[in-house]
Amino acid sequence: MRTLLLTALFLTFTCPPLVKAAGPLTVSGPPSAESIPLIAMAQPNRPWEQDFEVRFIPWHSPDMLRAMVAGEQVDAAIITTASASTLHNRGVNCRMVLLYDSPVWIVSTTSGPDTLQSLKGTLLFPFGPGEMPELFYKAAMVNTPGGITTRYTGGAIEAVNLLLAGRGDHAMLNEPIASIAVERSKIMHAKGAPLLIKRVNMCRVWERTFPGHHLAASCMSFFGAKADDPELMQAFRKAHEQACLWVEDNPGKARDLVQKKLPALDAYMEAGIYDTVEIHTLNGQQAQEDALFYLKKISEISPAAVGGTLPGEAIFEAKQ
Repeated sequence: MRTLLLTALFLTFTCPPLVKAAGPLTVSGPPSAESIPLIAMAQPNRPWEQDFEVRFIPWHSPDMLRAMVAGEQVDAAIITTASASTLHNRGVNCRMVLLYDSPVWIVSTTSGPDTLQSLKGTLLFPFGPGEMPELFYKAAMVNTPGGITTRYTGGAIEAVNLLLAGRGDHAMLNEPIASIAVERSKIMHAKGAPLLIKRVNMCRVWERTFPGHHLAASCMSFFGAKADDPELMQAFRKAHEQACLWVEDNPGKARDLVQKKLPALDAYMEAGIYDTVEIHTLNGQQAQEDALFYLKKISEISPAAVGGTLPGEAIFEAKQ
């Protein structure tokens, strides 16, 4: 009996306790192409190796996202690099795991040069003053005066509807909303809606304005305790890469998932949109330098937009 007790004590103090199965990784994203792999990672019976579960929650405005992060309702989210910097400066444990080279377009009702300076009329920004679309535009303009009037909207979908109603000339839109807007205009043109075109590629504008730098304006960031789990962050990045490939190879199945999980995006989709959807991520030291350079340019316009001070390399997951 004494031997059994000693054996039990030995096992208690020398063997690791059974680990309770962790809950799902709760991730959030906007109605954009970058959210689609997250939705794919949350599906059952994934055709790639992924030893953690994912739950996807959409966000529809910067205020909604900030509230979810403050309330610890999400473990990770697609946010702007400026938002990640702000959270970091406010004491939130926040780490960038992925950086996106996200397609952003100025969609217009008229054709013309692929330059911001050539735009005339009214430019619609998703969201309000001081939010990232406007700051991004100002940074790319480098204080060059333009002949444009700006107007704020409640989001990308509202901006598209205003364009189609003839109440704006241009709108800054990410993908796939930009492509959806163009396709919808073709359908609605017979009813008097203007034909829309993707006129100014903002990624190319950024690279022309600042040679040697990609546009690293958005990222996948982890928060709280999850930001201190390097194994989870690295596993997430590997699974995310496989999910991106699956989305590109299976546009029909991807759209079925979007219909169920992100109706705000699916409601404005047309057949075939996903045939051209690609998700581009930036990796390595150069990607981190691109993100820090972008934050520096935004900070020059509005230090408050990055939380007051520029972050250091500690904001990046070590093996990003």
